[in-house]
Amino acid sequence: TPAVRTQLTGTEIYARSIIDALATIRGTRTMRLYANAVEAPAWLPAGIEWRGIPFPRLWTHWRLRQALRRERPDVTFIPSHVLPVALGLRSVVTIHDLGHRHEPRSYSRTARWYLEATTRYAARHASRLIAVSQSTADDLARFYGVPGGRIAVVHSGLDPRMRPQDASRVADVLRRLNITDPYFLYVGRNHPRKNLGMLRRAFVDARRRGLEARLLLTGPGHDPQSGSSSVTVLPYVSADNLPALYAGAIALTLPSRFEGFGFPALEAMGCGTAVVASTAGALPEVVGPAGILLSPDDPGAWSQAMLELASDAGLQQRLIAAGRARSAEFSWEAAASKTWRVLDAAARQPQPVTTAS
Repeated sequence: TPAVRTQLTGTEIYARSIIDALATIRGTRTMRLYANAVEAPAWLPAGIEWRGIPFPRLWTHWRLRQALRRERPDVTFIPSHVLPVALGLRSVVTIHDLGHRHEPRSYSRTARWYLEATTRYAARHASRLIAVSQSTADDLARFYGVPGGRIAVVHSGLDPRMRPQDASRVADVLRRLNITDPYFLYVGRNHPRKNLGMLRRAFVDARRRGLEARLLLTGPGHDPQSGSSSVTVLPYVSADNLPALYAGAIALTLPSRFEGFGFPALEAMGCGTAVVASTAGALPEVVGPAGILLSPDDPGAWSQAMLELASDAGLQQRLIAAGRARSAEFSWEAAASKTWRVLDAAARQPQPVTTAS
């Protein structure tokens, strides 16, 4: 179901991208997409069988489970953490992060309970697990005791649209979005673990110290009324315009208290944009030596980094070059190839014993 949602966060980007990449190199394998929807999405690759099975409640644990038990695929691939309870079939589940374990205060009690229950169940009962980062794989071993032999680390890839943009294209998109000043960019959800309060404090301090730039926030959940004279909020930017928005920024700022991967960092590097990211979760794993990595609890360091990037073109260009080289190490083709190996291995395992515990 993440693959057919219209509002894209990291999980939805992953689901769509890995399905498309798997289809490209599937060979003689048959792929079938099950979703809680009536019509197949326009992006669905040719040759993938569609199973639209809309259902109002408990879709995964009731309607999807029914369909899978009836059709009995060789292996079921779940691109997010929710494995149908008592499925009794071979399965591979992708785990994106264990943010609820690292930042429990960022989630409601209900959300924590649901994330813990579903992630723990998948960790115990999936035939194999895919972790999108070594950070997530380490967490699966640490919190749930999953042996390393059941986990495969498969880094996500870079959307080929995320590449350097012509200056004329950048200027056109910024004009249509009414962006006229230099800006630092944040791309992502408005969620407590994203640490935007710290980012805004750091930005205000940098402005007080002479920074002549705006802060631009975009992604799901942002209130358009939460902007200010120096902060612009764009709740939605189309996928077609996002590369130009990255390319036009002084730098991407990603101050999260935890990330299981961090798509915006990879996308920004692909578009030729400097990256300032936190040291939390998988961000150092994705950014590596190609960006500025700072503690998510040190607004003074973030303020200083903004001032330096806005005034030091040489620093900015060095980070851009390093980021472009780093982003080339991530591809969906490689991710799909590794994922097929995991799926094929799972398909050769015995069928599991049905259990709901």
